[in-house]
Amino acid sequence: METKYINEKNIKIDIEKNIENRPRLKNLHHFNESVKSKLFQMLYKNGPGNGCFLSLPFDQKYVEHGPLHDFLWEKSAQIKSIAQLVNKGNFSAYVLPAEIAVKYKHLFRPDIPLIYKIDGHFTQPKSANTPSKIGSIKQALQIGATAIGITFYLGGKEVNYDMERVNKIVDTAHDSGLPVVIWSYPRGPGISEPLNEKDEGVSQADSLYWVHYAVAAAEALGADVIKTKFPQQVKPQNRKIYEKMLDKLSKKNYSAVAYKYLEPENPDIELTEEQHIYRVSLVTRSSPSSFVIFSGGPKIKGDAKESLVKQTRIVMKGGAEGGIYGRNIWGVPVEEGIEIANNVIEEIQKKEFHRSYE
Repeated sequence: METKYINEKNIKIDIEKNIENRPRLKNLHHFNESVKSKLFQMLYKNGPGNGCFLSLPFDQKYVEHGPLHDFLWEKSAQIKSIAQLVNKGNFSAYVLPAEIAVKYKHLFRPDIPLIYKIDGHFTQPKSANTPSKIGSIKQALQIGATAIGITFYLGGKEVNYDMERVNKIVDTAHDSGLPVVIWSYPRGPGISEPLNEKDEGVSQADSLYWVHYAVAAAEALGADVIKTKFPQQVKPQNRKIYEKMLDKLSKKNYSAVAYKYLEPENPDIELTEEQHIYRVSLVTRSSPSSFVIFSGGPKIKGDAKESLVKQTRIVMKGGAEGGIYGRNIWGVPVEEGIEIANNVIEEIQKKEFHRSYE
């Protein structure tokens, strides 16, 4: 039988169905009322509304990447500029790491939801295998946070321990009436780094297989909102090792080979927008009871507004609830950042993407 790679003839995109199949807040009976009301605040009361979401994270400078942003974007990477951007913008929420939230929450409008990032890691030559807990649910409640943010690395060296760590914090947050946003990223040996020095490439942390799996894993860990990477096309230099991994996985479950044919037959030909939409719909479909949002990725070279609006259009048509875009919005002067955010929100607010509460 002839193998069919992804193309315009063998995919069917149904935007209405993609959105219809997404969770509705009122119907998620496992949430307590406090969790529901806080999710309602982010999804309907603030930001784009209509059950959709756009958040501004600023955890990169202090925890994830370090102060190098000061050299790249000068004043735009300062906390006061971030506060101006959030206060003037129309975001569903903003994100700050634990102690930074304590020190600077007073700069932000009190009606805008704060996602309190409870863990993180410092960038160094050899990063820690598991993000470290740097805050507490008690502290988040004391400063009036709306939700807890936590990181999970699918594929990490200590993934079994990490599953227990994340699930414990999720349970505690829910018991305290706080929803949880899980940063669910594929990362670890053979995914985002070579298994050994002889390896020529890795299978790509933002490949469809790993992003798809990361979203399903976060739902299993109890996430209310899942932040993950946009599923990129596998780079030509990584295609062979990616397919080799899928062939190995297919010995246990033959369905794994499907991911091979969801890449273009010719590795040098880029996926079309329609193909991207179809791939995103597979990712969102794996999370029928958690809201899915996509990151904006690394700093965009060229027109950030055009790129972010295009990605937003793709993920919304694929059934996602929205995005969580950081340095591509705050990595420019405040007024320019607001303009980019407004263009993204205009795309999110299109009527075809509206979701009823029920």
